Amino acid sequence: MVNNNLVSTKIYSNLNYRSQASDTNIEADIYMFFRLRQLSLTQRLEMFMTHERGIKKLCLTGIKFRHRGASVEKIRHEFIRALLAEKFRGDFQPQGNDEKMWIQDSITLAAELHQIFESTNIPYYVSGGVAASLHGEPRSTRDLDLVIEVQPQKINLLVATLESAGYYCPAGAVEGLKQGSERMLNITHTETIANADLYLSDVSPFSVSQMARRQLIDLEGIPKFWVASAEDTILQKLCWGKGSQSEKQWRDVLGILKLQAETLDYTYLTQWAESLDLIDDFSQALTQAGL
Repeated sequence: MVNNNLVSTKIYSNLNYRSQASDTNIEADIYMFFRLRQLSLTQRLEMFMTHERGIKKLCLTGIKFRHRGASVEKIRHEFIRALLAEKFRGDFQPQGNDEKMWIQDSITLAAELHQIFESTNIPYYVSGGVAASLHGEPRSTRDLDLVIEVQPQKINLLVATLESAGYYCPAGAVEGLKQGSERMLNITHTETIANADLYLSDVSPFSVSQMARRQLIDLEGIPKFWVASAEDTILQKLCWGKGSQSEKQWRDVLGILKLQAETLDYTYLTQWAESLDLIDDFSQALTQAGL
């Protein structure tokens, strides 16, 4: 017996609907999101966490195979280079040789940073690929993006707290934050090699709105953390993708629209799309998501 919810495939199967991948047909794409909507948020988060840990395990396995017989320190060095890529810094000093500690997912990292930001009274929220995966199509992401609201006089406290918790904070970037010439701080945990980008929020109306509308993820069995709303993640992704024409940003937008179609605040989305000069992009995204 065919589920009535799948009848909608005939409605959305048109030339305007866009699948998430070029090798996925429309019916398969719609069915995938139908199945994702059947999962609870907890189940989707657990799936995302398992997927991220699996990718890191696969990366580590490949490195150990290519460097058979190498010391743990050598394996760790190669793993760090692969994981951090262009963010690798020569003065980064990793600690510990427990391979199990290197396999950490972004949700666990977000929860650990949540404790630090709460203890220093610094508002924040998770954004980027992790927020997009939470609200839409789960996908792998190299690091965790967070937006933080911190006053200049609190930067020393933040850095000291991060360093005492085992995070490496590049001195040059820290000095740039203090001087106002930098808006982002990349941090890496010295034992788990977990990596995150901390972006300083500005005082623009949209930034203020994003922070005000952040949502607290507080589920049984899932670490607690703040995340950008689905609507703000869509708008921010449209902003990032407008200049770069990024396929990844566009796919994230479509994924959120398809999964959250019945729960989104379209009045809020339309108002900010007009204010941010994104209305044409937003309209196109709605069409390609079948809405």
